[in-house]
Amino acid sequence: MPKLNDIAAGGPDLVEVPSLDWLREAVRPGLVRGSVELVAGEPGLGKTTFGIQVTGDLASNGTKVLYITTEQSLGDIKRAVQRIHGNGDGTLPQGICDHFYLDDSVEDVEGLPRLLTRKVLTSGAEYHGAEVVVVDSVQGRGLAPTATKKYRALYRFTEVAKGQGLLTFLLSHVTKRGQIAGPKELEHNVDCVVFLRRAFRLRPLFVPKNRFGPTMLDPLVLMMDDRGRLVCSPHSTAQSVSAHGYSGVGDELAESQASVRLPRYGSRPTLNSPYLPAKKVRQLVSVLSTLRDVDLTDLSYEINCYLPGRQAYCHELDLPIAVALLASYLRQPLPERTLFVGELDLTRRIRPPTQGYLATLGLLLAGPQRGHIDTVYISEDAAADLQRMRPTPSGSPLMELVDIRGVGELEELLGNLWPSVLSYAGPALGH
Repeated sequence: MPKLNDIAAGGPDLVEVPSLDWLREAVRPGLVRGSVELVAGEPGLGKTTFGIQVTGDLASNGTKVLYITTEQSLGDIKRAVQRIHGNGDGTLPQGICDHFYLDDSVEDVEGLPRLLTRKVLTSGAEYHGAEVVVVDSVQGRGLAPTATKKYRALYRFTEVAKGQGLLTFLLSHVTKRGQIAGPKELEHNVDCVVFLRRAFRLRPLFVPKNRFGPTMLDPLVLMMDDRGRLVCSPHSTAQSVSAHGYSGVGDELAESQASVRLPRYGSRPTLNSPYLPAKKVRQLVSVLSTLRDVDLTDLSYEINCYLPGRQAYCHELDLPIAVALLASYLRQPLPERTLFVGELDLTRRIRPPTQGYLATLGLLLAGPQRGHIDTVYISEDAAADLQRMRPTPSGSPLMELVDIRGVGELEELLGNLWPSVLSYAGPALGH
């Protein structure tokens, strides 16, 4: 037997994916020839996109790849390949035309060892020479976790593929609890686990297992570009955002601060909102979760609201807290010198404040905060009254001092704050 010093210390044989820098960052030192990669996530998250991006890139550079689909039709996969890798007219690079093979002949994973032996490893067979194989997906056409015989066939397939130096991707579903579908030994029989999650249009990617390098429990945040491809997102770190409100008492403004972040893999989301009514905060998060394209599940929140003189919370502070939360979630700035006023109901409508609150707010804007606030967002039912208001008999109406913008629903406000981010941008607001 050789001694330790007699064994060569060569590094792993890597398969380069030139166009996917984010993949090299996530799976370090890179994709290893002869390894098995398990890619897991909910339906519609981009697992198929992930597989097609990787294999299409490899095929474009001359690597023969085999994409085995057990759920979608060959036509569906072809259209996805054209969308991700094609030109505007659907024309594909010649490398993909020459080196990208599709197969839908496998009914379930029990047939994988046979396909591998007969069609990939046999000299002269149609897929002979393939260096990369994708199985999309392991649970295609239904596969219970208790189907021991079928999972054993899957393990035989991966064992032979590893022995032949094939890079293998297994795409897997997850359970309703967010766990990888199938028996726990599935994870033990792979070299690397890539886990995709959803957060709005973002796709946080984790690597909780990596036999050849470090795990990645903090998310690498991806997003879908306009062609549906996974790309790095700038929304990679938590961002604290402040929004101004008014409690209806005194001369000082209230300041709502919020930070939304993606928890580490395996960590439970948290909601920390000291000095704020817990029931009200949970209600606000629940209301925001009903917005189209917004998924606030599995996220952690830090919410604080500075109330001058330890004043009591009032419902008109709902809107600044909601806007601060969404600004942090979307990683978007808020306009400076802006005041947000309004209670949010369960249908996301912005309710008007009382006449007494409006009168106090008018005095604030014309007096202590004059020149400090340029814009006020308030319920459309109250905007006209506030615009016409003359806090002092000889003074100008507020509409000449401040830009008062009436909004009916939260979507209307968000669409005007960030029209390039959200799809429901409405007309410009003004007097």
